[in-house]
Amino acid sequence: MIPKPAVGDPAPEATLLDRTGASVALSSTWQGHPAVLVFLRYFGCPFCQMQVVGLRADRERFEERTATVVLIGQGSAEEGARFCDEKQVSFECVLDTEGWVYSDYGLGRGSLGQVFGPASIAPFLRANLHAETRQRGLKGGSMMQMPGTFVVDSHGVVRFAHRNRTISDSPRNEHILEVLGGLDPVAAGSDGRRTSVANGTPGAVGPGDEPRRVAPRAP
Repeated sequence: MIPKPAVGDPAPEATLLDRTGASVALSSTWQGHPAVLVFLRYFGCPFCQMQVVGLRADRERFEERTATVVLIGQGSAEEGARFCDEKQVSFECVLDTEGWVYSDYGLGRGSLGQVFGPASIAPFLRANLHAETRQRGLKGGSMMQMPGTFVVDSHGVVRFAHRNRTISDSPRNEHILEVLGGLDPVAAGSDGRRTSVANGTPGAVGPGDEPRRVAPRAP
């Protein structure tokens, strides 16, 4: 069975927290332009840090394609803000403190082989050679959480869905940029319209599609 959402499906909506602790609709990140949703395992994960550092290096290339990079974590707003400050990124960062949105995007707990298997050993050692990407403890999230990356166009339709096969299996930026470059002008948002997939109005949610809402994590 193909996990949902698949390419061509509507992207699940949710109300999350931004790095200040304020509520934000996930759909706001793809209003008028495509979004790259990057689901992190936890903020101290070396592979997630490597992916974020790589995205930072190609920031201008994503901006040229009018794409917003959105980091999604499971920690507190404070942990999310600290992570973005430490990595010196201006990407949007939203928090799913309950893990519901991860589930909605088909991202669950990994098997022992996916998390601790031999395919991840060499990348783990390479990541820990660099101060910026070495293992830093959990810091929000779960050791067994599987990550993923999605491209959502300006109409809220999934155009790329990558669910990691192992924790080190992050997609190459070139592949994501290729997907963004292949979006037609309307889907890429270059016509200036700000519509949602539900019924063509900004921020709309279709019948029966009440978005997930998360509460601030207790200190």
